[in-house]
Amino acid sequence: MWRNLILTAGLFACLIPAGTFAQEYRKTVTVEVYLPEGARLFIEGQETRSKGPMRRFVSPPLPPGKYTYTIKAIIPGPNGPRTVTRRIDVRPGDFESIDLREPGKRPITDVEYEPTPQKVVNALLRLAKVTSKDVVWDLGCGDGRIPVTAAKEYACKACGFEIDPERVKDSLANVRKHGVERLVTIEQRDIFTLDLSKGPTIVTLYLLPRLNAKLLPQLRKLPPGARHFGRAPDGRRQAGRADSG
Repeated sequence: MWRNLILTAGLFACLIPAGTFAQEYRKTVTVEVYLPEGARLFIEGQETRSKGPMRRFVSPPLPPGKYTYTIKAIIPGPNGPRTVTRRIDVRPGDFESIDLREPGKRPITDVEYEPTPQKVVNALLRLAKVTSKDVVWDLGCGDGRIPVTAAKEYACKACGFEIDPERVKDSLANVRKHGVERLVTIEQRDIFTLDLSKGPTIVTLYLLPRLNAKLLPQLRKLPPGARHFGRAPDGRRQAGRADSG
């Protein structure tokens, strides 16, 4: 299939399959990249003009399909610049976040932040059988992609809880970007202090086993019929019900 290289606003390049598709089936891809100060960033070989520690790029509306982006950063250092390259596979509608900062330069939390791939978010919410009557709580919401997706796709209320103030800012920006302020709330909270006995019908989380165990007393207080879903560190999806022990 022929492919054409599309460059949007001199910032974001992506490969688009040729062909005619109805406009309503086209969705954008959003990619955010966290970088050390002074780093140069290239998307598909094109150097970006934006600056700062976090740079976000949005593709033009894309027809359905699978796309691969090559992201390269040239990072200054005491021993000279080093080059870091990442290749990501995405589909229209995805929101991907990449952190190229050294681990010691990132915010310290109980879990090292690792964005859940959008396809996993979509599968998780399908597994949960979310409806517009549900209330989704995401514990450790990162950039807010789970509550945002739940609100956008299922028109339900959702709340994200995050202890890292930088991620809270990211989540709020994501909520505004997708226009779901009426349905989504983001709170800077310690998830181990939350009362899960009231409010959520669905709880999502992605934590280490020891932290999952620490949350068990709270999860046991979920109302009958409420469901909790998560992604294990090895990528496997996990699920449970409040009335199933």
